[in-house]
Amino acid sequence: MIKGKTIAFFISDHGFGHDSRNIPIIRYILEATKDIRIIIKTGKNQGQFIRDLVGDFNGRVTYFFEAMDMGLVLKENSLDVDSEKLEEKVQDYISSFEEKVSKENEFLHYNNVNLIVSDIVPWIFKCANELSIPSILISNFTWVEIYKEYLSNEICDKYIDCYKLADKALFYELYMEEMKNYIESYEEVSLCSREFDLEKVDKIKKNFERSIVYISVGRSVDLQKEINVSNLEYDFIVTDGIKLKGHNVYYLPTKTPNTQDYLMASDFVITKAGWETVSEALLAKKKIALLTRDNVAEDRNTIFMLKDKKLAIEVDFSLEDVLKRLEDFNPKFNRYDLKNDYKKIGDILLSQIGV
Repeated sequence: MIKGKTIAFFISDHGFGHDSRNIPIIRYILEATKDIRIIIKTGKNQGQFIRDLVGDFNGRVTYFFEAMDMGLVLKENSLDVDSEKLEEKVQDYISSFEEKVSKENEFLHYNNVNLIVSDIVPWIFKCANELSIPSILISNFTWVEIYKEYLSNEICDKYIDCYKLADKALFYELYMEEMKNYIESYEEVSLCSREFDLEKVDKIKKNFERSIVYISVGRSVDLQKEINVSNLEYDFIVTDGIKLKGHNVYYLPTKTPNTQDYLMASDFVITKAGWETVSEALLAKKKIALLTRDNVAEDRNTIFMLKDKKLAIEVDFSLEDVLKRLEDFNPKFNRYDLKNDYKKIGDILLSQIGV
């Protein structure tokens, strides 16, 4: 039995971005300490993803694969939100809060958890409050900002009632200002990403002869329309969710552990405005094109802020036009001090338990 304090991470299983940005924080805590125990609760696919990259650190990390939150429900083969199905599923999810809290309270007490970290699972803050366990929210948004455009105030208030119980929040770069309306104690931090392995990046570059375009729409999306890019004078590295055709297309296998190195090896990044991919692209100082997504508040906020800072352009998915615009684009990275703050965040978490 490992002696020492225990931190429990409750991570959204909507896509993989929430999990990706917690990996460097968790690894840092484990490497910086000798006896801190970590519990990770997230969805099955996301948990396996984290486990593949973090491991169990000689038994110091324990994984539990469970559905953590509802996230968004998208229309088939689309980035658009299916509001009717979303409301139905969120109502069912909220109705389970009481049962989840009761069950989790027993788990937290049995495992002697000293700190709860949530990205951005809402109901766990009720547990923290009832058991007087310190709690921290880490994110650039909560579901409130997104749901308020699709769901009733009554539903959104249920989420606010949870999030406002957090003892402290860490707001990532590009966070949504509306969070301040119901979270009083917060601290601003910069970006958070897995480190780039420059040796691996160099090896990746050697496999391609032309300028490299990295394209990602997120693993939770599947756009069926096929696009022929064989006539374009670029090489393409593509993640799941979009279909490109051509001899110059390389698809990253679903379980690729170091997608960030492929992004770093690229010259251009075309992506939906998911925070983690954007964070990696900003830290890599790439020319970034963000796919228009007016119907999701988080994406809209990210796009607006990066356009305003002259760090990205907004595009529809017409590849030839996008690439021409990226060629001409000159991002203003020299104006901003963007940092990979995973160590700072890890130290803040450790300070909450007196380490």
